[in-house]
Amino acid sequence: MEPLKVLLVDDEYLIRNLLRMRIDWQEQGMQIVGEACDAAEALEQVELLHPDIVFTDIYMPKMDGIELSGLILKRYPNIKIVVVTGHDEFEYARQSVKLGISDFILKPIRATELLQVTTKLRAAIEQERGREYELSKLREEMKRSLPYLKERFVNQWLQGILHEEEVREQLHFYRIPIAADNPQSRLAIIEVQAALSSQAETSTEEAQILMRMDSLKHVQAYYQQDLYKIIVMDTHNRIVILATDPDAKLTEQAEQLLGELRCLLKVDGSEADVTIGIGQLYSGWESVCIAYREACRALDYQTFVGKNQVICFEDLVIESDKRSQPYRSDKGLLEQLQFCISVGAEEEAVSLLKQILAAPFSNTAQFRMAAMDVITECQRAAMEQQLEGEQVFNQEAVAMMLMAEHLPDLRAMLEQHVRAISGVIKAKRQAKEVNLTDQVKAYLEEQMSNAEVGLSSTAAAFYVSPGHLGRLMKKETGQTFVEYLTQLRMKKAESLLKQTDLKGYEIGEQVGIPDPHYFSVLFKKQFGRSMNEYRNVRN
Repeated sequence: MEPLKVLLVDDEYLIRNLLRMRIDWQEQGMQIVGEACDAAEALEQVELLHPDIVFTDIYMPKMDGIELSGLILKRYPNIKIVVVTGHDEFEYARQSVKLGISDFILKPIRATELLQVTTKLRAAIEQERGREYELSKLREEMKRSLPYLKERFVNQWLQGILHEEEVREQLHFYRIPIAADNPQSRLAIIEVQAALSSQAETSTEEAQILMRMDSLKHVQAYYQQDLYKIIVMDTHNRIVILATDPDAKLTEQAEQLLGELRCLLKVDGSEADVTIGIGQLYSGWESVCIAYREACRALDYQTFVGKNQVICFEDLVIESDKRSQPYRSDKGLLEQLQFCISVGAEEEAVSLLKQILAAPFSNTAQFRMAAMDVITECQRAAMEQQLEGEQVFNQEAVAMMLMAEHLPDLRAMLEQHVRAISGVIKAKRQAKEVNLTDQVKAYLEEQMSNAEVGLSSTAAAFYVSPGHLGRLMKKETGQTFVEYLTQLRMKKAESLLKQTDLKGYEIGEQVGIPDPHYFSVLFKKQFGRSMNEYRNVRN
């Protein structure tokens, strides 16, 4: 620690000199930085030098030491003041303790007493500074933790585990403004996920987290000027918008945010999936948790209506009334079932089957209607994949399913039927994919000199989607399409370099990379040396 700065104040030079000479100030960890002969000069020195300790006599012209001490402590309460007094002034000096003066010493000044006072003052200052340092660290830690603490509080509020008084206190602590004393609130939840096409290939947990953080920053920026919107992440990594102003046009704002987020959060050129659920308007502090549950239920309804929509709980209530009517086919679920069977996704198909059969059927006839829907989708999937009828479809087995008297038996038979068709389709697709990969490899060998050849054009040539072909190449070769094609071209370039005297740009043109600079960069990256260096080593 740096030496403590000491200021001596006395109208007698001899007394100031005596104080200076009585002890070894440096040994005490102190340094006398200034002297003053009266209060006016002392105040100037305090302003200029900012001492840690001031020794002052009581009786001085114009202003005594007690009044001076009061002025100093009023402006600089951390300065320690020691009053120097005679025996006849002792009672007067003792009253100075009430002002906050740290200590006093009696004249004549003795070294032992002065040492006792300075030792005590140094210990007190060190203790205070240590405490202030700890407090400063705690304040800094609190400042860093404040967003997380605020988010935890809001999530506790959403979960309904806080009483009104606790909510009020914490709103005040976190300086969160509320539009009214008895607020009306409406709540929206935004769920962001990478699009399925990109998720299968490139999305990682880190990328998902970064995408959610980008989403949160965008939503916070969107409401930057709106004091009555509380924006946090909930415990499921979804963005929560809590509006406490009754005039909030939350649905319109959600529609706009959905479009902006989908454009902003592109992964490998594919827009992210963004779905927003909105609860109803409620009044009162403890109704926020109801609005949150409603928004969650609205968000969950994407299973039926699809992603990338704003779903309001009011619409869900209407839909729930419809579902209480006699059984009606759920077109969305049935389409998903057919899709999963068509691609050989057995477990996903069975999961969807369970959802379809989870409806509140009132009798066996209704259940059989649902079973017929499932069987029909199995037929469509089989026809779409051009399977032979007897290979997957047994009329007798279908009749037995539709005539089953016990629902558990019917459920088991339907699941077996879905698994059988999915399994056959999966096996056929796998065989087809191996054959397709071989054809694509041969095609690329023939077409590599064509600079226009790429994932999209190749996929079009084989009547498949670019995403499907990209995943297939990755699965079969361990490389992306671009990596495989580039490696193929580099091998051909190496062969031409060894067997011909063609110039670099000519070789680049022959392997489908007409840009000389780009070709040189790729070649050096592949072989660790330039084409000229490669030829020189060969020769």
